[in-house]
Amino acid sequence: MKILIFNQDWFAPELREFGHEVITCGSEPHLEHRIPFGANHLDSVIGGLNGFVPDVILWHDNSLPTFLMTGLETSSIPLVLFSVDTFHHYPMHTFMAEIFDHVLVAQKDYVNAFDGCGTPATWLPLWAPRFIEAHSEKKWAVSFVGNLNAKLNPRRVAFFEKLKNHIPIHITQGNYWEFFPHSEIVVNQTVVGDLNFRVFEAMMCGSLLLTERTPNGLLDIFQEGVHLVTYSPDNVEEATEKVTYLLQNHEQMRQIAAAGREEILAKHLARHRAQTVHEILSKVSKRPPSKDRHFRAMVNHAMTSIMSARNVGYYMPIPLTAALLAAQRGLEAGEELTNIQAGYLVRACLAYNEMTKTNLGSDLIAHFANTMPRQEIVVLSAIRDLLNTGRKVEAEVIASKISSSPVEEVFQAAEKTVQGILDAIH
Repeated sequence: MKILIFNQDWFAPELREFGHEVITCGSEPHLEHRIPFGANHLDSVIGGLNGFVPDVILWHDNSLPTFLMTGLETSSIPLVLFSVDTFHHYPMHTFMAEIFDHVLVAQKDYVNAFDGCGTPATWLPLWAPRFIEAHSEKKWAVSFVGNLNAKLNPRRVAFFEKLKNHIPIHITQGNYWEFFPHSEIVVNQTVVGDLNFRVFEAMMCGSLLLTERTPNGLLDIFQEGVHLVTYSPDNVEEATEKVTYLLQNHEQMRQIAAAGREEILAKHLARHRAQTVHEILSKVSKRPPSKDRHFRAMVNHAMTSIMSARNVGYYMPIPLTAALLAAQRGLEAGEELTNIQAGYLVRACLAYNEMTKTNLGSDLIAHFANTMPRQEIVVLSAIRDLLNTGRKVEAEVIASKISSSPVEEVFQAAEKTVQGILDAIH
C-alpha cells in the first residue's frame, strides 16, 4: 500500500519493511515532505507529493488540541488517528473521531471514551523508541529526566522537591539515553496517570523502573516486582522506602532491571507496535460519513483560529475560512446543528467579520437563521446582528416570530447569548 503519515515518522521504517511505500509529512524538519505549520488543505498536500496518492492516511497526534488540516472530513481516503495524549485532548479527539475510520489509543483507559462515536478504537501502547545498550557500570543511584516546569506540572515539581530530601537522586532535563543506562533506578512520574514513554525508555536502558502505580494498562503488560516496581502517586514516603530497599538489595534490583529490559526487547519495540498498525492499515476501509461531519470539522477549524488569536494575536485565515466553508457544506447537506456547534459557528462568523472587516460572517448567520428557524442560538445571534447594524424593525419581526415575550426581552436574551459565547469561546 501507499501510506501517508502525518506529524511523526513513527512506524515508517517498519511499515516499509512490510513492503509498503511510505511518505512522512508535516512541518518538522525530520519529516520527508515539509509543509508550512498551520492549517493546510489535504488535497493540496497530496497534490504536492509528485504523483503519490495514498491508499491510507495515518494521522499521529502531535499533542495539539485541534487538528491542523482542512479537508479531512471530505477525503475519500481511509483515515486512521493515533491518539497519544488522549488524557489531555480526549474531548476533541473523541469529537473528531467520527471523521476517521479507525482510532489507535495509547492510553488503555480512554479506549472506551470512543464508544459513542461509532469509530473502531484499538489500544496501542507506547514503546521504547530507540535501541539503547545497557551498562553494568552506574554513575547514579537514582535519576529522573523530564520536564520540571512548575506551571506545566506542579505535581511533579512538588514530588521531586520532597523526594530529593530523602534519597540520592539526579534530577535533570535532556536526552534520557545519556542518563538512564548509567542509573541503577529511574523514577517515573506521570502527568495524569498516563502510560508514558519514560516507562519503556527506562526499562530499555537496563535501569530498574520505579513508577507510579497507574491505570491505562501498565500492569496489563508488565508484572509488579518482576519487570518493574511501583509506588502510589505522590507518595514520597513509599517511593523513599522502595528506593532504600532496592539499593540495599543489589542483586534483586539488578534482576528486576534485567527482566524489564528483556520484556521490552521481546514485546515493546517499534516493530511490535508496527505489526498491529500494519494489520489495521491493511484492513481499514472508508466508513459511511457521520451525520454531522462538516459541522464537526467546522468546530475544529474555528477552535484552531480562535486559539491562534489568543496565543499570537491574530486569527489564522485558512482555518477560519475553512470553518465557514465547512458550516456552509453542513447546511447544504442537511446536517443537524447542535447547540455547542451553533456556539462555535457564531464565534467563527464574528471572528471572520473582525478579520475581514466585512459582514460576511453575519450573512452566514442570517442564512442559518432562515434555514434553521428553530435553532435558537443562531436566531438570537441573527437578531443581535440586525440590531448592531441598525435594522431594528427586521429584528422585531424575527423576535415576534420566535417568542411571545416582549421584543425588548428577546433583544436582551440575544445580547446575553452572544456575549456568553464570546466569553466561553475566546
